[in-house]
Amino acid sequence: MKKIISIFVVLLLVVFACKKSENATEDESYVKGKADIYVDESLLPIVEDQELVFENKYQKADIKLIPQSDSDIVNLLLQRKIDIAVLSHELTPTQEKTLKDRDVIGKNTPFGSDAIALIVNQTNSKVAITTSEIFEILKGKKTDYQFVFDNENSSALSYLMNKAGVKSLPKSVTALKNNLEVIKFVSENSNSIGFVGVNWLLNPSLELESTVKKVNVLAVGSTIENAVKPTQEYIETQEYPFVRKIYLLNYQGRTGLGMGFASFIKSEVGQRIILKSGLVPVKIPTREIRIVKNNKKK
Repeated sequence: MKKIISIFVVLLLVVFACKKSENATEDESYVKGKADIYVDESLLPIVEDQELVFENKYQKADIKLIPQSDSDIVNLLLQRKIDIAVLSHELTPTQEKTLKDRDVIGKNTPFGSDAIALIVNQTNSKVAITTSEIFEILKGKKTDYQFVFDNENSSALSYLMNKAGVKSLPKSVTALKNNLEVIKFVSENSNSIGFVGVNWLLNPSLELESTVKKVNVLAVGSTIENAVKPTQEYIETQEYPFVRKIYLLNYQGRTGLGMGFASFIKSEVGQRIILKSGLVPVKIPTREIRIVKNNKKK
């Protein structure tokens, strides 16, 4: 009898667990539920701005942003350990095929353009640098400067290595842990040049504000004469050489917060947040002009 009761209890627990799982899926929609979004750490500030407004608008939405290095996020996507990510690139065709072979189809949403900014200590007299000088130093040319990146697996470092055509790095290149550490390091070391996501500099947190004031942004170009800084204008025209798109990659495979958040960041409100941040949206929000007629009788 005890055996029969035990089997019955186990069956009840299984049924309850299944129903709970079904309800969890049903409870999640475009604008409610819970979701973890893994974010390339160099892009974190602009995604935090989006999340703050999204959750304020949709009170039942609970999004957790988890900053990681670019390559770590890609590996987690390929291992199917995560479903949603914000990166500065799409997956490669080979990586997409790996997921498709497992019947995993994603949707990529481009929602803005960012830039990799080069910063120096405020005491440094250098105001501009050429792309060829950057590439030569990455290839191992002797220099008095120390290049500092946010992480050895970062998107910024990978981007610059691909541009320079190098596989390994010289001793003059240092990799720290994140963008915050890079900015602090450069603010304390006069011979360093740091590489950070420009969105970290445009709207710094209170913690970072005083540190950002201790660094200057370099102009970059193919020549010193045509070097420009990563302003909104030069990011949009791509006259600044190190511009990259920002994508939300969603592999949830169902109606959920991933789709809802993607729709939001591509919406008028989401695009306006990007515009006001100093980055470049994929679609410039419209401005409504109201003409007020003066009907007063003279």
